[in-house]
Amino acid sequence: MKKVMWILLPAMLLFVGTAAAQDQDRMSPMFEKGTKELGFTGYIDFEGPAGGVDTDLDLRYGYFMNRHIEIGGFGNYSRTMDGDVVRYGLGGFAEYHMFGSGWARTIPYFGADLGLFALNWDAGENQNALAFVPRIGIKWFFRDYVAVDTNFYLGLATEDIYINDYNSDKYDFGIKFGLRVYF
Repeated sequence: MKKVMWILLPAMLLFVGTAAAQDQDRMSPMFEKGTKELGFTGYIDFEGPAGGVDTDLDLRYGYFMNRHIEIGGFGNYSRTMDGDVVRYGLGGFAEYHMFGSGWARTIPYFGADLGLFALNWDAGENQNALAFVPRIGIKWFFRDYVAVDTNFYLGLATEDIYINDYNSDKYDFGIKFGLRVYF
């Protein structure tokens, strides 16, 4: 995972920098009441800890209540340790967007997910849990209707549903990258 992160991070920064350089004027993203957002976040690791393909995919759909507040739902699917561990979940989220950051093409935000998750481990450990995941991030716009999302998250669950160093834990944290489209 660390190898993939060190390859993806510079590639994403280069991509965002190039896209932002194409259009230097101030943006006016589609953050109005009634705007909808479709988001995709996650990774695919072709060299997981057990040698197989690992994934963590997150699909979300949101609706803007006003210019700052967005609410919506999400679905999550995660496969680790060469398929021995599968986690999936459904839930809702809310985000608050802060304008006036001074950067022409970025919108900082904070938000949180609340969802029900199930962990199925081939070793016989199956868990169901309620998870709360606060996030803080930045949406990097390269068009008024498309943004790259970068966020730091901290996952807290009622049961051991997160895999850390081949063990299940009640917590997880990290940085996620994704794509958001507005319509």
